[in-house]
Amino acid sequence: MEGSKSEAVFESMNLNPQLFINDAINTIEDYVDAAFEFYGQEASKILKIDGSDPAKSQDLSNSIERVRNLIQSVMDKRMEMWEVYCVKYCFAVPDGFVLPKTQEESSSSSVYSDQEMKDQDLDAQLDSLRDKLNLVGKRSEELDSELQALERASASREQSVRLVNEALELYDESSVGEMFKEMAKVASDLRARVDTLKTRRMKASESGKVETLNNHGKEFSAMTSDGKLEDLEKFQAELRKM
Repeated sequence: MEGSKSEAVFESMNLNPQLFINDAINTIEDYVDAAFEFYGQEASKILKIDGSDPAKSQDLSNSIERVRNLIQSVMDKRMEMWEVYCVKYCFAVPDGFVLPKTQEESSSSSVYSDQEMKDQDLDAQLDSLRDKLNLVGKRSEELDSELQALERASASREQSVRLVNEALELYDESSVGEMFKEMAKVASDLRARVDTLKTRRMKASESGKVETLNNHGKEFSAMTSDGKLEDLEKFQAELRKM
C-alpha cells in the first residue's frame, strides 16, 4: 500500500489504514497472551501444581506453550489473509476517485455550481416560454380561421335574410290580399263572360238553325263567325291582364 494512490488519498484525509490494521493485530495478540496466561493459572489450580515442584511446573508450561504455538500459527495465517483482504478491498481507492477539494476550491466550485444551476433554470424557463408561445401562435391561427369561417357564414346568412326580407316586402300581406281580391274579381268577371258566351251561343245556335232553314245557312254562318271571333278576342285580352 505504501507509495500507492490509495495511500496518498488517505494521507490527504489524515488517515492511515496500515496503522489501523497493525493496531487490530496487536490487540488480538494481547488478548491471546491474556487468555493463555489465565489458562496457565487455571490449569495450575486444577492440577494443584505450585512452585514447590519445578519439574511439574515446567512440564505444564511446555504443554501450554505447544498448544499456544499451534493456535498462534493458525491465527497468524488467518490474520495475514485478513490484512491482505483489508488492503486490497476495504482500503482500496476505486477508479475515478477524486480527492476532496479544499475550502477555497469548494467555495468557488459551489458558486460555479449555483450559477450553473441558475443558468439551467433560466434555460428551462426560456424553453417553457418558447413552447407556450408556439402553442399560443397555433391557437391564434386556429381562432383566426374559425373567425373567418364565422364571418363568411354570417355574411351568407345576412344575404339570405336580406333576400327573404325583399321577398316579404314584395309579397306582404296587403299586396297578397289585394292580389287575391283582384284574382277573385277577374275570375268572377270571366265566369260571367263565360256564362254570357254560353247564353249567346245557345241563342245564336237556335237563331242559326232558323236562319239556316230560311237562307240555306249562308247569312247566319257569317254573323255567328263574326260574333265568335269578337268574343274570343275579348277573352284573350282578359287573360293577358291576369
